[in-house]
Amino acid sequence: MRIGYEKTAMNYYSALIKSGKILEGYFEQSKNILHNGSKGIVRENIVNKVIRPFLPSCYGLSGGETFDSEGNTSKQLDLVVYDSVFSYIITYIDNYIQFPCESIYGNIEIKLFLNRDELIKTIKNIKSMKSLKREGTHSWTVTPFVSIKNYDLPDNTDRNPYFGIIFAYDSVEASTVLDYLKNIDIPSNLLPNAIILYSKRTIILQATDSNIEGFPSDDFNKYVMLNCGDETLAIFIGLLINFTRYSLLWVADVPKEINKALEHILMDNIQNKSIKEISVLRTYR
Repeated sequence: MRIGYEKTAMNYYSALIKSGKILEGYFEQSKNILHNGSKGIVRENIVNKVIRPFLPSCYGLSGGETFDSEGNTSKQLDLVVYDSVFSYIITYIDNYIQFPCESIYGNIEIKLFLNRDELIKTIKNIKSMKSLKREGTHSWTVTPFVSIKNYDLPDNTDRNPYFGIIFAYDSVEASTVLDYLKNIDIPSNLLPNAIILYSKRTIILQATDSNIEGFPSDDFNKYVMLNCGDETLAIFIGLLINFTRYSLLWVADVPKEINKALEHILMDNIQNKSIKEISVLRTYR
């Protein structure tokens, strides 16, 4: 069984590499349009051609902002990856949604050209998302509504970390980006998990002294720069699969908030003596 699984996984990754080469050909044909176009054109191409086809429909993709139960709100985020099946969301306009932070996996900041100023801006956006407070989930979380306690498993609550990715179509040199990161004074748990430098065929990833972090983790002490060549897009999609698959989300307690609102309105009505009771006589035959 294990051998068969590894063969299937390798076949899938091989298919990702082939798809990545097709997408790179598409980007090469569109180079002039992309370089001279707006961020919106780049974003649309990356979302529709690179990301959306490879993620199951249960993962929603939209720009917007996210908030927590303490009243904190993130900055405007480029591309939020969220649970499109169980999420309670607030839709304003096309491609702009407000999300309870419980409903999101993470965010992808998309940049036409990444320099120092844009790097700092995107890191601040990711920090604003990762700073939001939410209840941790367990390994025994079955769905966002159902959790089955398993007393044989440790009682940890670290199965829904946010992930933050920066995808830059073009950028300054990868080594320069790495130097910029060394001078950013932000707690490690609020920093990006990965930075994709597409034109440089390079990915910057979190790492420890002995391991590269292919899953979302706060336990890292440095970034490493990987030259991924033709496998850049395949690795990017693979990281998205890892990050979303690892997380087990829990829904926001919207009914509790609605009940609080009803209690507040009821008390206002009682104080203003505006509440009316109507008795209805039912006749049964």
